[in-house]
Amino acid sequence: MLSGHQVLVTIGTPCTMSAVGSTETYQAKVRGEADFIAMAAFDAGLIAFDDPADDISSMRWVGGEQAGQPATLAEIETRYGSQLRANLGIRRIDPNLLMPSQTVTDIAACLPHDLENGGLRRLAGIRYDDVRGSALRDMYGLFQDEPLLGPSLQSQLFAYGALGALAGLPTPLSELVSNPYGFRVAAATAFAGMDALGQWLRPDAPPPPEGKPRDRFAVQLASSLGSHGPALVSTMLAPAYSLSRTLKNPALRDSLRSDDPGYLRVPQTPMTAVGACASSLVALCDIAPQLLFDYPGFQRPKMVLLTAADASLQPRFGLLDAFGGGALMTSEKLDAINAAHGPDEQRAVSDSLAPFDVDANGTVVGNAGSGLLITTLDFALRHFLDITSIIVGWGQSGEAGGKAHFAGVGFGGENAMVHALDMAHKAHGYGVADFEYLVAHATGTRTNSKSDLTTASAGRTGAALRQGFSGPLPPMFVGTPKALGDGHTMGETGLKAISQALQYVLGRLAPGVPTLRQLDPELESTAAAFTLQKAPLQGHLDSGALCATQGFGGYNGAVALRSANPAALARYEIDPQVLAAYLERWPQLRKERERRERAFRRGPRLALTMVERHRWHGEE
Repeated sequence: MLSGHQVLVTIGTPCTMSAVGSTETYQAKVRGEADFIAMAAFDAGLIAFDDPADDISSMRWVGGEQAGQPATLAEIETRYGSQLRANLGIRRIDPNLLMPSQTVTDIAACLPHDLENGGLRRLAGIRYDDVRGSALRDMYGLFQDEPLLGPSLQSQLFAYGALGALAGLPTPLSELVSNPYGFRVAAATAFAGMDALGQWLRPDAPPPPEGKPRDRFAVQLASSLGSHGPALVSTMLAPAYSLSRTLKNPALRDSLRSDDPGYLRVPQTPMTAVGACASSLVALCDIAPQLLFDYPGFQRPKMVLLTAADASLQPRFGLLDAFGGGALMTSEKLDAINAAHGPDEQRAVSDSLAPFDVDANGTVVGNAGSGLLITTLDFALRHFLDITSIIVGWGQSGEAGGKAHFAGVGFGGENAMVHALDMAHKAHGYGVADFEYLVAHATGTRTNSKSDLTTASAGRTGAALRQGFSGPLPPMFVGTPKALGDGHTMGETGLKAISQALQYVLGRLAPGVPTLRQLDPELESTAAAFTLQKAPLQGHLDSGALCATQGFGGYNGAVALRSANPAALARYEIDPQVLAAYLERWPQLRKERERRERAFRRGPRLALTMVERHRWHGEE
């Protein structure tokens, strides 16, 4: 029996931003709720909620002649419904944003509305004036409004997703973990800060219309690093000490000393994992043992903020040319697909990413960022944090060699799933049949459709063999966030998969395969081990979910989650009084956490509000 110190759990639900929109917008679309359009209007900066914490809140217009006046769902739909839907999800790129030589594809999954042009900084509260008027005023130089000298889009996504995850905490992070050295950011990305990188990598790049600004502090260089966003998140939460004031008055540093002699009050170094499209789950596999490792002198993090972001469409969609038309969905391919269908079966651009379908003919690249809190079961119980799932297994794997190109999925990647399921069985007592929902990689190419299900099936079969499981395995339900409108978000995709797996084990609706119409006949034998359906899937509170990702070059990751409920917690060795106190308060903790996440994520200046609430104090 494992002790509470040896079990990892998730706290709250992930904070996400993708082509569909923010967390609340995405979940409203999964559920098919009418207030989806209100959430989209909030993302676009058109309305504000009077009481963001309420499930159904009154709304008011922001800006324009009706600023401050009440807004209704019907009015939003009438005035902006078509425009909002046209500017989110998988869609055609504005031709004015493409260079004449860019002819590979005009389909992508950019962030919605104005979020790539200042809107995300508005939602996060990380514009220059926001920061200059906040407790982070000494850091204003990192948040200049000049696009070339402000945070890259990737860094903005890291800040929004990672810091937004802190909404799940009932008390400030600085109180839960009094010494910041007990906290660590674990990040994932497939690419660097592409928009910043593009400016200095090509000296012949055309200058911005307003001219190229003077970069006195190598801001563009810093922003081009894939590690910049995670470092920004960690720095915003760390105790603040102005270099100029502290150098003039060294005594200010005395307050940086911790109660643990010799250690200063700073977070552990941010960790950044790069594993192509499996980066998120590779990061989880690397950081999980550190939370559990017991060794003399080793300082385990008490809480980890797992985050991932990629803005690979920056700058000016150059990555699409690198992909080439073979792997991507294009207008020409979509036209050919529709030519083979009747008038009532035409696919819109928004439905063009169609994994497992006979129409699967290419992926769609998207930008996205997410964040999620992870800690041990013992820590969560003692601090009355709402436990949303138990991480019962994780695994990673390379692949066999002999590839003609790195885009091909090689042999052996199923080791990642076998590893995760082996851990779930040996450490937690959950068998391969205890996981009924698979969040598939599902990029939308026919090749991936085959490799995705084949690898998952092989992984389950291998785990069943090791567990002595006899008889046929029950079919697994399959879901994919990409097809709902996110597109393929590269290194972030694994963490978005976890966000939907969490919905399932929390007993809520999770995505099916929304663009599925006719199963690819080449998948019929493999698909027999799975249940593929267009409609969303109803989760339940005693369930298990698997996430699996595959990345260029042979990167594979997997994670196994189980529902957190009283019976599940009883599997572990926990102080009876601690467990009883927690179980008594758990229903109320859940309600308060859900309300708190709504309040902050549907409220103004999310990232900045979270920093001001949760950061460790410095010289001030």
